Amino acid sequence: MTTPARAHGSTHGASFRLIIAAVLVILSFCAVCGARDAQAKQKAVHPAADATPDNKDAAQAAQPAPNTDANSSQNAGAKPGEQAKPEADSKASADASPKPPAWSAAEIADAKAHCAVVLKRIHAVALPHEPIKEGACGAPAPIELVSIGDKPQVALSPPAIVTCDLAEALTQWFENDVQPLARKHLKSEIVTIETMSSYSCRNAYGRKKTKLSEHGLANALDIGGFVTATTKTAEVLDDWGKPQREILAEAEAAKRAADEAAAKTAGTGTAANPVQAALPLAVPLTAGAAAAELARSTIIEGVPAAGAKLVATSEAAAPNRLGGPLAKPGKKGPLAQKAAQVALAASPAPDAEVQAFLHEAHKAACRIFGTTLGPEANADHRNHFHVDMAERKFTKICD
Repeated sequence: MTTPARAHGSTHGASFRLIIAAVLVILSFCAVCGARDAQAKQKAVHPAADATPDNKDAAQAAQPAPNTDANSSQNAGAKPGEQAKPEADSKASADASPKPPAWSAAEIADAKAHCAVVLKRIHAVALPHEPIKEGACGAPAPIELVSIGDKPQVALSPPAIVTCDLAEALTQWFENDVQPLARKHLKSEIVTIETMSSYSCRNAYGRKKTKLSEHGLANALDIGGFVTATTKTAEVLDDWGKPQREILAEAEAAKRAADEAAAKTAGTGTAANPVQAALPLAVPLTAGAAAAELARSTIIEGVPAAGAKLVATSEAAAPNRLGGPLAKPGKKGPLAQKAAQVALAASPAPDAEVQAFLHEAHKAACRIFGTTLGPEANADHRNHFHVDMAERKFTKICD
């Protein structure tokens, strides 16, 4: 028989065991909840890594979209697992790339000192221009030449970017030759030089496979014409006359045509061949022929070799192609050149005195400049004089 005291103790023991069991259940439940919370947090940080086949799409959607615009160029060609270099690295490498060499301070100082000496001994108005360096092109101390000479002062329109040595040669040419010729043939003095091109970083004739032009060294000037104090003009395109190479080419073409016609009529027994009348007996003369006594040395095409005499003509002729500067300043494109050709073909023969002035001025330039080119040189120079200070080992180029 159980006593009351033992029954009471047994009741307390059962209650204690129930409490212990409840605590263990609660602790087990909390441990499971904690593990689930940790797993959920890990998935939130790396959703794609733990994605299952069922929720892979959702995990991928949760990832931020890559910035393809900013990184595509950097990631191109990258191996798997490699990261693109930061943009700062690419900028640093670009800054570290070699830059084209510039003029040194000593080169600029020497060139400016030389220029100051040159400008003191000539009559010229010039503005200093900053050093130019574009690859192989440029000059350490170029000037913007506004005018040359004195009484009268001759304006360059527009002003030209040239070297001081070229400015000096241009001044000597005008004072010693051009102005006396203008007074002789044009009955007035030149007050304006119509410039067409000065500094220009390009190859000779503007072509890819020729050497660097003297224009690329600010060492050349293209002149389209001259204007006197009485507004009389002398334009190279309009007033030079037909170039000698065109006269010779036409004579050769006429001879070929006559030979072909004679071959067709050979053996017919014709007593007189009417084709003979078409054969050129001589190249026509002109009032400006005295200017053509200079023996020229061609550098390109169709001009007699040194020792030959050129014969000018007063007959106007349209150039077959205008290269180099445009025919008229301010006009652009092939239409402007075509218009110049049509206008020249329709214009009357050039004035003999104006033509003589141009030919003799060109001849005088050949004694001063390293290179003097004009309509006789080639079609590229049909509309202007080109003068430059190129150093020649043996003889100057005059065409």
